[in-house]
Amino acid sequence: MIKGVFKAVSKKRKIAGDLVYTIGATVVMNAVLNLIVYPLINYRFGKDVSGSILNFIGVIYIIPQAVGASINNTRLVMRKTSETTNGDYTRLLSFFCVISAILCGWFGFAKTEDIVFSIFYGLFSIIYALRMYAQVEFRLKLLFSRYFWYNIIISAGYIVGLGLYFITGQWLLIFVVGELLALVYSFFIGDIFKRQASTGHSRQINKNVLLILLSTLIRDGVTQFDKVMVEQIISPGAVTEYHAVSLIAKTMQMLVTPINTLILSYLTVKDTKISRKAFNKFVLYGLGFGAFFYGVCLVGTPVFVKLFYGNLYDDVMQYNLLVNLALILGFVSNIFMGIMLSQGRTRMYTVIQTTWGVSYIGLSYWLATGYGLWGIIFSTLITNIAKMVVVLVASYKTIFYEKEISD
Repeated sequence: MIKGVFKAVSKKRKIAGDLVYTIGATVVMNAVLNLIVYPLINYRFGKDVSGSILNFIGVIYIIPQAVGASINNTRLVMRKTSETTNGDYTRLLSFFCVISAILCGWFGFAKTEDIVFSIFYGLFSIIYALRMYAQVEFRLKLLFSRYFWYNIIISAGYIVGLGLYFITGQWLLIFVVGELLALVYSFFIGDIFKRQASTGHSRQINKNVLLILLSTLIRDGVTQFDKVMVEQIISPGAVTEYHAVSLIAKTMQMLVTPINTLILSYLTVKDTKISRKAFNKFVLYGLGFGAFFYGVCLVGTPVFVKLFYGNLYDDVMQYNLLVNLALILGFVSNIFMGIMLSQGRTRMYTVIQTTWGVSYIGLSYWLATGYGLWGIIFSTLITNIAKMVVVLVASYKTIFYEKEISD
């Protein structure tokens, strides 16, 4: 009995430590980008240049990020029922990396009409997709201390790349240096890119990848909507304004990734189930953290904008209350979505994510054309409230209802 108690305490300590590592990794990377890289670009080159770079990076955070993350998450979901190897994912990863390069290269050329930049932008999308996929090694093996150092290396690379940008005038170097260093680290300390024979589960893998890819594209398309579409609908300067006032809340939103990393890593272990009681605790904790983070955002946003985007302070502080509320609701609902996915509800997850994403993009585009940034804010608030209600009702009606019948 005493041994069992010690084992339970040890497991809780491990989970708590892993949560610190995953959140720490996300915080460090985003601190480097949002407290050093983007403010310095805005200070040195102005909000239009900053907005243009955010626009290009927004596309990277949609297409190649979705490719790497969806195949990454598929490996985690698949292990709940089947043993798979690197060989099961190699062709799929290669195919989608090529598609990503073509789409990003086309976007780069459409924006700049510079063929050289477009080629390098497309190649960068491949590097980014591979880096996102490579993270699965740490998640499969629950090596979150290495995941932390993985992100530290990326962050250090961003700072080196920023210096190279100031010297050469090539902003892509900021991100290329960081992502390449991470891939080198992954290649030498892990085996995720080592050649292995496939196991023959391609049909189920392809099905899961397509479903998760669709929902991830929509999720990231919504998250990056302000970077990608606001420039077209309103102006490049408006991209920087929304980025400044929403940054604290978006940083909180980014904590969804490490939290869901932990949820998927632990709850996709074979034969692991979640009880109704445990899910109720998740809901209470999620709502409690959401309320706490909302308070942090309300206090932190004016301070952050004054310090790092002082020239925009008077223009953007009118959005503070509603921007933060809308984004924090999205943060909480995405945590609940992660729990749904961990229980194998891939189709339900995709339906909810797709419906929410299409609704958000359509409503945002319509409202933004008439009301500017207020239109983006109100569409975010409305769709995130609806998403939270739907995911909670769906979870209670599917996961636990089916379990009670099987019992």
